[in-house]
Amino acid sequence: VGTEIVLTFEIADNLPPAMVDQNQLELALLNLVVNARDAMPEGGQVIISAETVKIDQADDLDPGQYVRLSVIDTGGGMDAETLARAIEPFFSTKELGKGTGLGLSMIHGLAVQLHGALRLCSEPGKGTRADLYVPVADAAVEAEPVEVQSEAFEPTARARILLVDDDLLIAMSTADMLADLGHEVIEANSGPIALEVLKADNAVDLMITDFAMPGMNGAQLAEAAHRVSPGLPILLATGYAEMPNGATIDLPRLGKPYTQSELAREISRLLKGSDRPLTH
Repeated sequence: VGTEIVLTFEIADNLPPAMVDQNQLELALLNLVVNARDAMPEGGQVIISAETVKIDQADDLDPGQYVRLSVIDTGGGMDAETLARAIEPFFSTKELGKGTGLGLSMIHGLAVQLHGALRLCSEPGKGTRADLYVPVADAAVEAEPVEVQSEAFEPTARARILLVDDDLLIAMSTADMLADLGHEVIEANSGPIALEVLKADNAVDLMITDFAMPGMNGAQLAEAAHRVSPGLPILLATGYAEMPNGATIDLPRLGKPYTQSELAREISRLLKGSDRPLTH
């Protein structure tokens, strides 16, 4: 987070297990911390806390036990209008090219998906507090056997994957998941850079690209990539439920935020459906 930021941890003892995917939680925390850092260009303090809380009644949460993960900064804060729009997709107070505006929206979506909540509290001059509530796992309930579906992820051979995302946090998290699955990863943080990689190196088995990128979005990149490397399997990672107007290419899509198993399943499906032999 930089040398000008004082990072403090306040983690309660004996936290119970929470019902959340580790990779998704890590990505959510990274986004919240980077947002806090960016709100303090002259430096400041970020407090990361975790504790168990009991909710008896709330509009956005069912009654029960939750793990509350909080990120608190001493930045300039937000006014009421900005705070009200903070979780809207693609709303951002950062200058062009500094962020997609999908961070808080994706964290909110993850929280809702988990039957939790994301709460923001902020005032001008008083910093911002982000609270992510995640339901406590019921350890007394034994996991039921899971029937393996034909659609289930099956490990594939090691592939060389070009990963394109202008959000460095998402790129880092996805690259870690891909490496953990045994794949070789080439990273590019923009469409033009990805095209240069493809032009210089045809030994790419699959491209995974974000959609919302400045200058050249993922659909535009995919069209250009197919001109350079016809038949290249491409997976579009997007926070959109539906593709925006003007997106003319039909690509397999993986909704953000995604788990490692979801990512692995899509890679397996695309590589098995491709006529191109793997480069490894």
